[in-house]
Amino acid sequence: MAQHKELETGPAGRRRATKALPVAKIDEPGPEDADGARAWRERLRDRARGFFGEKTRERMAGRERVHRIDVDLAEAESEGLNQREQLLKLRAETRLAGETYMASLRDSNLLVPGFNDEERTRDLGVMHHVYMQMMMQSCLKPLSRGVNANSIIQAVGMVMTMRMLAPDFKSEMDSYLQPLKDKIQERIDTRTRGMIASAESGIAHRQRIFKDVPSDARRKRLVGSADPRDHLTAKWRKRFDAMQHRERGHREMFTPDSAAMTEVALMENAFWTMREPGADAGLIRDSYWAMRKRLHEQMSEDGLDRQEIVQRARRIIGERMEYEPELRTMFNGVAHGRIVKAPAHEERFAGSDRFRTVWSGEFDDQLGRSLPADGMFTLRRPMDADAHQVQLAETMKTSLLDAMARGDQEGYGSNMLGYLVGFAAQKRGLDTSGLPDMLQRRLDQSEVMIASMDIDGLPPEEQQRVYSNAYVDALEAVNEKYPDLESELKRSLGENWQQTLQAAVDDPGAFFEEQRHKPRPHPAGPSAEQHAGPQGEADTEGYQPA
Repeated sequence: MAQHKELETGPAGRRRATKALPVAKIDEPGPEDADGARAWRERLRDRARGFFGEKTRERMAGRERVHRIDVDLAEAESEGLNQREQLLKLRAETRLAGETYMASLRDSNLLVPGFNDEERTRDLGVMHHVYMQMMMQSCLKPLSRGVNANSIIQAVGMVMTMRMLAPDFKSEMDSYLQPLKDKIQERIDTRTRGMIASAESGIAHRQRIFKDVPSDARRKRLVGSADPRDHLTAKWRKRFDAMQHRERGHREMFTPDSAAMTEVALMENAFWTMREPGADAGLIRDSYWAMRKRLHEQMSEDGLDRQEIVQRARRIIGERMEYEPELRTMFNGVAHGRIVKAPAHEERFAGSDRFRTVWSGEFDDQLGRSLPADGMFTLRRPMDADAHQVQLAETMKTSLLDAMARGDQEGYGSNMLGYLVGFAAQKRGLDTSGLPDMLQRRLDQSEVMIASMDIDGLPPEEQQRVYSNAYVDALEAVNEKYPDLESELKRSLGENWQQTLQAAVDDPGAFFEEQRHKPRPHPAGPSAEQHAGPQGEADTEGYQPA
C-alpha cells in the first residue's frame, strides 16, 4: 500500500527582518456558553466568507437553494411517490443527516482541554446516537406503506447501506426495527457463517483425503490448520472478528463515509476552538491529536482501508470548499494559496460513448501539478503576523520564479500585477470575473491569503503591512536569483513598467476592465503553467507521512 501523506506547506521562503508583533484579537465578544460559542463561530464564518468574490457567492447561493430543496423533499410525505422520487427523498434525508452530524461534532466541546478519552468517546457516541436516529427514521419510511415483501426489502437495503458507528446502534435496531431485526441478523449471519462453513468443509475434505498419510507431521502440513478462521482471507478475518466484537455488546463498525465525516468534523472543531478568545491552541491541538489517534485505531479495528477514507475525506472537503469558502483557511498550504482544488475531468460511462464531468477528490499545487492521491490535509494552527508573512512570500515567490524559469514574460507580468492589486481589489470588493486565467488565479490566492490573516485575528492595517512586506520579500528572492530584474520587468510590462504598476494600484477597477478586453492567445493544449517543472506530479518535499 502506498505510504499515506499529509498535505503540508512548502519550505519557508526568505523574508525581511521584522519586529515580532502580537496578533490582535478579532473585535468580537467571546463565547460564554455553548450557544454563545456557536453564535461566535457563525459570526466568524460569515466574516470570513465576505473575503471571497462573486463566483463564490454564487456557489453559496446555489448551495442554499439545494439545501432548501433537500428540506422540502425530506419533509414530503412518502405516500404516492414513485421509485425515483423515493430515492431522491432518501438522498436528501441522508445528506441532511450527515450535515447535522458534522455540525454537531464541529460545535461540540469534544476537544476542550480537561476531557479524558472516556468522556470524549462517550460524547462522540451521543452524537452518533442522534445521527443514527435520523437515519433510522429514513430507513423505516417504506414500512409506513405496510409490511410486505417489497417494503421489507427496501427497508433492509436502506439499513444495510446506511449503517453507521454508534455505541447504541443495537438498541436503536431493537426499538425502531423490531419487525426487521431477524431478517437483518439472518442476512449478516448467513454470509459470515457461509464463509466459516466453507472453510470447515475444506478442512474436513482434506482430512479425509490425507487420513492415510503415515507421518503425522506431513499429514498436518497437508491438511493445514484445523481453525477455520485461519483459512479466511485477511478481509474476511477482520469482518469475522468485528462481528464477534459486536456480538459481545461493543460498538458498531465505522463505514468509510462515517469515518471520513468524523475526521473532517474533528478538524473543524479543533480549528474553531483554537481561535476562541483566550484559548490555549497547544492544549487543544494535543486533544485533537489524541482523539484523531483513537479514531484511526478504531478505523483499523474495523478493517477499513485508510486510503479509501482519505479519498472520501478529500471529496467532502473539496465539495464543501465551493460553498463554505472559510474551509480554505483551515488547512496548511490551502490557506496561503499553494494547494488548490484540481479541475474536474471527463469520465466515460461504462459500456457507452457518453461522458460526464466528475471531480474525485484531486488537488493540485499552485503551478497545476497533481498532488499525491494518498495525501491528507493537516490542520492549521493560529498564526501571528510574521508566520503569515513567511507563507505569503513563499507563495508569491514560487509563482514568480516559475514564470522566470519558463521564460514566460506575459505570465511573469500577470503574476506581478495580480499579487500587487490583489489586496486592493479584495478590500474594495471589485468584480474580478472574466479576467485572464493566470491573473484570476493570483487574485483567488489573494482572497484566501487575506481571509486567513483575518480569521487569525490580524486587523486590516496589519494585514496590509504583512501582505506588502511579503510582496517585497518575494521580489527580493527573485532578484537574488535573477539580478537583472529590471530588464525582465521591461520585457514583461514594457519600458514604462513603473507607471504600469502604479496605475494598476491607483485604479484596480480600470486595470481589470483593460484586462478583460485585452486580446488573449489561444494555446492548442493546456496552459504552460500546468506543465511547469520537470515532472507531472508536485514536489512532495512539503508533505509528511500521516
